[in-house]
Amino acid sequence: MNNTSGKKIVVIGGVAGGAKSAAKARREDPDAIIDIFTDEEHISYAGCGEPYYIADEVKQEEALLSRTPKQFAEDHNITVHVSHRVTRINPVNKTVTVADLKSGREFEEPWDALVIATGASPIAPPIPGADLPGVFQLRTIPDTRAIRALVDSGKVKRAVVVGGGYIGLEMIESLAARGLHVTVVEKAPQLAPPYDEDVAVHIQRELKAYGVDVRLNQSVEEIVGTPSSGVTGVKAAGELIPAELVLMSVGVRPNVQLAREAGIELGSTGAIKVDKRMETSIPGIFAAGDCCETIHMVTGKPVWIPLGSTANKQGRVLGTNIAGGNDRFAGVLSTSIFRVFRMNVARTGLIEREARAEGYDIEIAVVPGFDRPGYMPGAERIAIKLIASKSNRRILGAEVWGAGQVDKAIDTIATAIYFKATADDLRQLDLAYAPPFAPALGNVIVAGNVMQNKLDGAVEGVQPRDVLEKKAHHEDFVFLDVRGPRAMKEVCLTDCANIPVAQLRARLDELPRDKEIITSCTVGLNACNAYRILKHGGFTRVKYMDGGIVCWPDPQKGPAS
Repeated sequence: MNNTSGKKIVVIGGVAGGAKSAAKARREDPDAIIDIFTDEEHISYAGCGEPYYIADEVKQEEALLSRTPKQFAEDHNITVHVSHRVTRINPVNKTVTVADLKSGREFEEPWDALVIATGASPIAPPIPGADLPGVFQLRTIPDTRAIRALVDSGKVKRAVVVGGGYIGLEMIESLAARGLHVTVVEKAPQLAPPYDEDVAVHIQRELKAYGVDVRLNQSVEEIVGTPSSGVTGVKAAGELIPAELVLMSVGVRPNVQLAREAGIELGSTGAIKVDKRMETSIPGIFAAGDCCETIHMVTGKPVWIPLGSTANKQGRVLGTNIAGGNDRFAGVLSTSIFRVFRMNVARTGLIEREARAEGYDIEIAVVPGFDRPGYMPGAERIAIKLIASKSNRRILGAEVWGAGQVDKAIDTIATAIYFKATADDLRQLDLAYAPPFAPALGNVIVAGNVMQNKLDGAVEGVQPRDVLEKKAHHEDFVFLDVRGPRAMKEVCLTDCANIPVAQLRARLDELPRDKEIITSCTVGLNACNAYRILKHGGFTRVKYMDGGIVCWPDPQKGPAS
C-alpha cells in the first residue's frame, strides 16, 4: 500500500522517458506516491525493436514488452493507469485533468512534482488515400501488431515505404526479409538525411543490391485503393507503383500541446525547453524523452534528436532530481546506428555538412579497413569518415559504415569527442588487439594517424565525390590508379591511368608535370605512398583520393573501359 505521507509524483507517458524516470524516482524516494498515466495500452516496450518483430527476427511480441503495469506495481510500488489520457495541466492548482478512455470518466489528479514524457508522433502528411486499409505508421505496439498480421496473412507481395529515414530503412529490410518486393519513395535527393550524401550513396547501393526500388527526389501524390479492398498502389512522379502495403515514415514531431497550453516554454526546436536538470520553465514540472530538446555537446546549441537511448538517460537524471537530487544531463552527440541488410551505419558528433554549416574550418579523413585482420574468418570491411577542426585539431564527428562491426569504432569516437580529444589523442589510444577481435592497429587509431598527417600537411587528400565532379566537368587532370594488374582485373575505376606503385619511381617520366595528379588505390594506403613518391620526384600538383575504390560510389567490375 502507498505511504500517503510521501511526495505525489505524476508521470504523463511511459515507454522510455516516463517509465525510466518513475523507476529511478522510486529508488531514490521509497515513500513517494508515483502514478503513471498513458493513453496507450502498454506502458514500457521496446519501440526500436518493432521492425525486427515484423521481420520475424524477434519471434514473440511479448519479447518487446519490458514491464507490465502489474510488474510496476509489484516491483516498484508504482501505479500505472493505461488507456488514461491527460488532457490538461494546471500548474497553479498543481493538478492534471485525466480522461479514462474506456469508461469516459474524467477526474482531477493532484501532484507535487510532474513529469511530461509525451514523446513524439509520426507526421501524417495530407495525402489522398492515407486512411485506406493497408496504410500504416509505425510507432506503437498496436501498429506493429497490425503490420505483422497483414504480412503474416500472405496477401501482401509488394510494399512501398514513404521516407528513407531510420524507421523507413529498417522497415525496408524487415519487409524484404519477409519476401516482399519493396519500393522506397524519398522526396530528398538522398536516403538517410542525418548522414552525408557521400555516405548515403553506399546505403542506396546496398538497397539496390537486394532488389529494392529506390526513388529519390519524388513525392507521393496519392495512395490508390478502396475502403473494401484496401491499398493497391501509390502514385509518385506521375507513375503508379503497385503495392498492397504502404508504410508512411516521413518523420516525427514532438508532442508538446499539453505543455504549450500549460504555459511551459518551448525551445527553438519546437520541443519543450528544459535545463540540465530536465526541469521546464515552470518549477516542479520536468520533461524527458522525445517531447523535449537538449544541447549538442559540440556546438552548445539546442537540438531535438528523438532517440530511445537519450530518453532513458534523461529519465534517469529526471528521476533523481524529482526525488530531491541534483543530477545533470550533459547533452547529446547525435550518436546513432542502424542496419540495412549487410550494411551497418553509424554516426556521432557533427557530420561534414553540419560542421561546415556551423562555420568550422575542417579536415576530412576517410579511412577504410577490416574490423579484424583480413586473414581471420568473418573479417569485414568498415570505413570511417572522420571530421576534425583545423584550428585546434579536435575531433568533431564521424560516420562509419560497412559490413563489419561499426559500433566499436563509433562508440570509441563518441567517447573521444565527449572528452574533447584531438586527432593526436586518437592515435595514442590503447585499444584491445587479438586477431579474433580487432586488427593490430585499431581502425580508430589508423583514422587518427591519417588525420594527423593531413593536419600536419604531410599529405593532401581529395574526396571521391570531388573527383567525380572534376570528371563531370571534364577538368584536365590525371587520375592515376596505382594498384597492380590482378586488382585492376577485379574492380576498376573508369578513365584511369595505371602505374602500379611498385613501378612508379622508375616510370615518373610517363606522367605530365604540368597537370594535377590524383592517385587512387583500393583503400588509400598505396595512393598515399604514391603521393609521397610523386612529391619526392618533384611533382607539385598532387593529391590522393581518400578511401580508394572501397569508398567510390560505383566501381566497375572487370578491366577499365
